Amino acid sequence: MERVGLIGVGNIGKHYSTKLTEARYPLTAFDLDRAKMQYAVDLGAVGADTPADVAAASDIVVLSLPGSKPVDEVMNAMLPALRPGQLVIDTGTSRRETDVEWAAACEPKGVGFMDAPITWRKGGLTIMAGGTEAQFEQGRGVLEVIGHRVRHVGPTGSGQLLKYVNQMILAGQLAVWCESVEFAKSCDLDPKLIAEHLEFDVPETLFGDDFSGSGTLKLHYKDLGYILEAAHETGAHVPVANVAHEAFKYADLTGDPLWGQPGIATYWRMLMRGEGV
Repeated sequence: MERVGLIGVGNIGKHYSTKLTEARYPLTAFDLDRAKMQYAVDLGAVGADTPADVAAASDIVVLSLPGSKPVDEVMNAMLPALRPGQLVIDTGTSRRETDVEWAAACEPKGVGFMDAPITWRKGGLTIMAGGTEAQFEQGRGVLEVIGHRVRHVGPTGSGQLLKYVNQMILAGQLAVWCESVEFAKSCDLDPKLIAEHLEFDVPETLFGDDFSGSGTLKLHYKDLGYILEAAHETGAHVPVANVAHEAFKYADLTGDPLWGQPGIATYWRMLMRGEGV
């Protein structure tokens, strides 16, 4: 059985730690926050002092990091320790170019590098993997342990592009919910009728002021920035994503750092108070 390394033991990294140790994969873990890393150690993982130590102890290294900058930092630290035959899998949402560039940097060393971002669904994690067929087959066992649905969607970077589509849909859907709820309130309608009578799956969070307890607004805002960068490069027109980006920007700048995505409701509330343009 392959030895697995995990770099990043946040909310998603904890899920990986649980699944991998339950499947009896030998696991070596690293996180800058030693308290977070201890979660994996308590499950049976070996704690590492540096990303290079993870590379030295592993056949497959899984990155669970919050964007391109930390991926760059970890890969710069880990690259000298990587050896032929290893595979690195970036399961976070990064710039497509980040993963393409690191795949190219790893290739001369005989090391594979894949992007395999994730999204939550009712059954568990859906994973969209980008890389060669051979890399996908090498990493498939690990990905199928941590994920519910796993699919190879194309060459390196393709997983990130499909994740962008996922984030566009979720952000646009949430923006419509927010606007509809605030419109109903402006008409003196009970917005809960949208869910209770019209049977739309409006997040209950939007009916109140507590925006905790869901996916992180800050990370989704970061993802929308990547999407707009990609659209600029390809010439794609994404007006809905632009509107959602502005709502996320407002909430990120003015709200609680720990808010979940429904916190963008505050953007429409600001407009309803006549404070916007």
